[in-house]
Amino acid sequence: MSGNLIISTENNQCVVSLSGRVNFETVVPLRDFVNNIPGDINEITVELAECLSMDSTCMGVLSMLALSGIKRKLKIRLLNAGGNRQLLKGLGVEKLFKFEDGEVEHFSNVIYPASQTTGKNLTAAAETVLQAHETLADADDGNRQRFGTVIEMTRQDVERLKDKK
Repeated sequence: MSGNLIISTENNQCVVSLSGRVNFETVVPLRDFVNNIPGDINEITVELAECLSMDSTCMGVLSMLALSGIKRKLKIRLLNAGGNRQLLKGLGVEKLFKFEDGEVEHFSNVIYPASQTTGKNLTAAAETVLQAHETLADADDGNRQRFGTVIEMTRQDVERLKDKK
C-alpha cells in the first residue's frame, strides 16, 4: 500500500490525513502547504491512524510543520500516532509535537488532492527531501551526522535538476 495524503480545511482549521506507507513522493504537496499555510488557519490536526510507516522525509516535513506552527502560534497536534511516535522519537523530534488519541472530523473543503494530472516533478521531490532533512538536522544535532551525506547528495541533485531546466 503506497502512501496517501489528504488536506482539508474548514473554519480556520485544517486536517492532514496520512495513510499507508508515506514517503518523500507522498509529502511533496504537504511541504508546499507548510511553506504557504493560509493566514486564516489557526489549528492543524495530522491524522496518523492509518499511517503504516513514514520515511525520514515525511518526518522532516512534519517537523517543518511543527516548527512553522510554533513560529506562527498555531495549535498543531498529531492524532493517533501509534508506532510512528517512536520513529519521531528516534530522530529526536518527538519534542516538537503534541500527541493525542481520538476521533478527527474530516472537512469537505479538500485542498489536496487537487488535480493529479501534473505528473511527477523530480525537482520538487528533491527539494522536499533536502528541506526535510535540513530541518531534521536543525532540530536535533544527532541528525546532522546521520543525514549529512543525504543532505549533500540531495543538494547536488537539486542543483543538477535546476541546471537542466
